[in-house]
Amino acid sequence: MTKRTPLCCFLACLVIGGAAAASGQEDAGLLQTQGNQICQEVRSGKMWQVEKKRGVATAQEAELHAAGLQLGGYDDWRLPTRAEMFELAKIFFWHKNNDCDMNMRGDFWIVDDKRQPTPGHWEIDFACGPVYRYIEAGHSRGNVRAIRP
Repeated sequence: MTKRTPLCCFLACLVIGGAAAASGQEDAGLLQTQGNQICQEVRSGKMWQVEKKRGVATAQEAELHAAGLQLGGYDDWRLPTRAEMFELAKIFFWHKNNDCDMNMRGDFWIVDDKRQPTPGHWEIDFACGPVYRYIEAGHSRGNVRAIRP
């Protein structure tokens, strides 16, 4: 590794961070508390269950929990997609969750690209710019955090 590599990495981080700040991308999807154990994404209008259901052992149990949820007068809750869970993870990583406080630790049930429920989580690392990785759980147990619509 040359002496220029760390400097180049540092400069690249400054440029990337500045570009994101200038474009306002870091503000996308801010959350607001709606009461009734619900937080809502400001831009998309999607609503998230605040309290996760812990240790759900099967895909069927996860889907039934989400579908049977009654929060805030709504009954159309579902499991989030991988992309939706990514947006929520990003909001918390960048501390753009305002007063919405959710425990984001652990694996969560999501529906994958084939619409199959699977547990996993997003890892976000900031080495030289953010690096996002979806990690599938090595087991069939996860938490449920439902979303609507």
